[in-house]
Amino acid sequence: MKLTKKTVDLICELEMIIGNECYNPNSFDGWTLEEGCSFRYPVTYKDKDNFERKCRYIVQDIDKECINSMRYKFGSNNLFIGSALVKVLETLEKKYNLDFDELVKAKKNNSR
Repeated sequence: MKLTKKTVDLICELEMIIGNECYNPNSFDGWTLEEGCSFRYPVTYKDKDNFERKCRYIVQDIDKECINSMRYKFGSNNLFIGSALVKVLETLEKKYNLDFDELVKAKKNNSR
């Protein structure tokens, strides 16, 4: 799979959706007095200068070379969400004969 700018943006958008699906039933919100809270799990990645960044919002301006460094840290464990999403998109391309680059181009041409 070619990681174009649009594909990198799609990976970041998908990561944001996944990261927003966290919930802690043992948490307590003192402002609303609610037990159990949903939250956005922070994603950690290395930027093009190999500096480690942590993001609680959508990852922007990430180089395609850095996608595989995107991860969720769970104590001493890491879930490499960037490389997992690349593999998911590759699987969808192979299984359903898709080409995300072509889909992006077609959407761009249709929006004119």
